[in-house]
Amino acid sequence: MTKTISPPARADDVLRAYSLPDVAERLGVSLKTVRRMVDSGELKTFHPYRKGRTVRVSEQTLRDLFAAGDT
Repeated sequence: MTKTISPPARADDVLRAYSLPDVAERLGVSLKTVRRMVDSGELKTFHPYRKGRTVRVSEQTLRDLFAAGDT
């Protein structure tokens, strides 16, 4: 079994983040599907600044998801 190793994160990838509707659009799936991916742990999210704010998905997380071939 071959393990895919992601290239090192670029500075702009670390800083760039997307809302869940943006992620759904980029992946070509529904918002409900993205929420299921988050709930299952398949898609990692974070809360910028303070808890209670809109969750975001980093560019690097999306790159890792694409590299794994899960979409």
